[in-house]
This record gives sequence, structure tokens and C-alpha cells, in this order.
Amino acid sequence: MNALTPHKKYLFLIGCGHSHISIIKKLGMCPPPDTTVTLISTDALIPYSGMLPGLIAGHYTFEDCHIDLQKLCQWAGVQFIRGKVQRIDPLNKKIYCHQHPSLQYDVLSINIGSQPAVNDIEGANEHGCPIKPFQQFLDHWQHWLKTAQTMNTSTLHRIVMIGGGAASIEILLAMHYKLRHTTSIHASFTLVCANQNILSSYNERVQAFFKRHLKTLGITILSGKHVTAINQHQLTLDDGTILDYDFSAWATHAGAQSWPAESGLKCDDKGFIQIDQYLRSVSHPNIFAVGDIAAFMPTPLPKAGVYAVRQGPILANNIAATLKKHPLLAFKPQKRFLSLLTTGDRHAVASWGPLFGHGKWVWWWKNHIDRAFMAHSSQNR
Repeated sequence: MNALTPHKKYLFLIGCGHSHISIIKKLGMCPPPDTTVTLISTDALIPYSGMLPGLIAGHYTFEDCHIDLQKLCQWAGVQFIRGKVQRIDPLNKKIYCHQHPSLQYDVLSINIGSQPAVNDIEGANEHGCPIKPFQQFLDHWQHWLKTAQTMNTSTLHRIVMIGGGAASIEILLAMHYKLRHTTSIHASFTLVCANQNILSSYNERVQAFFKRHLKTLGITILSGKHVTAINQHQLTLDDGTILDYDFSAWATHAGAQSWPAESGLKCDDKGFIQIDQYLRSVSHPNIFAVGDIAAFMPTPLPKAGVYAVRQGPILANNIAATLKKHPLLAFKPQKRFLSLLTTGDRHAVASWGPLFGHGKWVWWWKNHIDRAFMAHSSQNR
């Protein structure tokens, strides 16, 4: 009768990327004893990044590729706070959110992704449209589409994508498909790539395929060019070239939100949280970080969703082990991973190291993987 009541612990999840979705699903099936779990997210409906190009192209509906966090959390017994984290106090274990009182935690996990790094480009924070956060990008794109469709069909609209990586090319091709196949909007498309080669982290066959594909569609590629400034209607490149635009999107290299470094977490020189093999902050072992916001030590990983997906089960195990004071598991990243890139229509390219393949069958394979992830990530499925 006089047995001590176990101390109730407070686990907070900030952000809802792939890894945290995995954790919430696991908590719904196996809730940790004497622990209150809370998710903090800026949005209640979050898009699955792997299906975003398909949504833009019109292959998926909004419901196909968005996760309802409130329903998922309710099913899993997780508290949900819609809010934006301003900072944390690692010493006193407190989280500070806009329009919320301070929140006390015992264990914290951060999965807030990345955003295009544009702070060194004049006017970039006022003009153009970053592809992350995804929901903000979708809102801007949908608004531009509605406006453009009300204009004279003979008007030529100029669309510019800044960035030469996978996300920029998939989204540019999706926008191209949408306009050419489902609207009467007349548009030109330009890709501005800082590197000499697009998709520089992929093998030469992938690069060659997309160069041909973009050329076939009449999309202009400006390689080895940096954007130095942007205003409401023009982009300035480092060689002095001026590009007029009507809609521009940023998909440059990844940047980090500022609050983790400002809060005193040990970060790399780009602001990404440095983590050890157990996915813990190297400076604060009761804080975990995964996905794009994390800098895996000693060698940072590429900013690719496949790593966040693979980190999910290890993160779930290590959070539970930390709460119980049990040994942790090490995350061992794979050296190569399968990449599936869409081409605008229901066609995709597969690569794994030097291997390469493409066709409609790759798109249907990717579609199966993405829909399975969504089914697994939605409450009560």
C-alpha cells in the first residue's frame, strides 16, 4: 500500500517527419508506461514528401498524400500541440512555443527537416517560393495557378526553378506536366543549377537521362550559375544575367532552422544538430535528432528521406531504452540506397549505385511503396 508511485516522464516530439510518424505508430501499439507523449507540429495536416511531385502533377489527391496528425495522435494516445517552437532550454529541460506556456520534458526528439539555404541571396527571404515547408509551397503554387488561369491564354508565363538536385527536378517536371496536360496556361521553364551537372550525386546514366528529358520538353538548363539576387519579377545571376520570371521556386542545398543552435545544442557550421551513433545530441544525451536536421557524426549523411525512414525504428528503440535506462542500439547507415525519381508523367527512374532503369513500371513500383507508407502512417490502418 505504501509502494512508491513511479515518476511520470514527459517525452516530447518536435516536428513530424518520417521518423516521428514511425514512432507515433509504434506508441499506439505499445505505449510506454508512466510516460506522457506529446507531439508539437506547425501543421495538423502534413504532406508526405515522396508524393508531392505526384500531387503537383495531378496524379494524387490532397487526401492521398496528407497525414492527419490529430487523428493519428488521438489513435496513438499522444497529445498534440499545434505550434511553432521558438527555442528550448536544455539546462532546465523546457520548450518554448509561440502562444503556449513553457513545456517541461524529460526526453526530447527533434525531426523538423531542413529548408532551402537562401540567406546569402539578396531578396530571397522576400521573393520566390521555397519548396520547404511543403504546405507553404503548395499554397503558393495553387494560388499562382488560379491567378494565371484567369489571364489571357496567349500570355507567356515564365517559371524558374533554382537548384539542380532531385527535389528541384521532380517538382519542376511535375509543374511542367500539370500546365501542359491539365491547363491552358502557356509557360516557359528554366532550371538554374549551381553545379556544372544536374543531379550531381547520382550516376552518369541518371544525369544523362534527365538532361535529355528536360531538353526534349523544351526546358532550359543554366548550369554552373548562382543566383545572387531576386526581386519581385527578376533573378540576377553571378555572371550578370537577368532572368524575368512570373513564378520562381527555391530548391537549393539544405539549410537548418536557427533555433537549435541558438538554444545551445552543439551544431555543425551550417546549424544542423550533431548526433552520435545512437541518434543523440552529442552535447545533450536526453535529446535525439533525426532526418535532415541532424548531422550524423563523424561523417554527416546526405539529406535524403531514406535515412529518416531507416532511423525511425532505431530512434523508437533508443527513446524507450532511455526512458527505462536500458542500453541503446547504434544506427548503421547503408552505403547505398535505392532512389526512385519521377519524370512528371507516370514514369520514373530507378538507381542504386551505378545501376539504372526507367519506365512506367518504376512509377507503379514507387506508387506502391508510397501508398504503403501512407497506409501504414494513417490512424487505424
